[in-house]
Amino acid sequence: MAKVIIIGPGHPLRGGLATFNQRLAKEFIDEGHDCSIYSFSLQYPSFLFPGKTQYSDEPAPENLAIHSVINSINPFNWIKIGNRLRKENADIIIVRFWLPFMGPALGTI
Repeated sequence: MAKVIIIGPGHPLRGGLATFNQRLAKEFIDEGHDCSIYSFSLQYPSFLFPGKTQYSDEPAPENLAIHSVINSINPFNWIKIGNRLRKENADIIIVRFWLPFMGPALGTI
């Protein structure tokens, strides 16, 4: 059994990446691995988000640990989360990079 962490969007954020990350995590869990998602407390500042809302109305997925703790624009948060992940001692960390805006945060973490 491996401990797997996925860094990327997850519920309550909506969209294809959040759905994909949740399904990927569920598959790891179904295969007997310990898997969780480290998602965003702030993904985009509102002035950069092109749609109406970043958040889903759907209920949270069951039996899936999603930690909404990453702030995409706060460098102090990136260091804090990086240290937290180091202490998690995961076997695998999957980083979902999808747009250059996220590069500094994900690269620092």
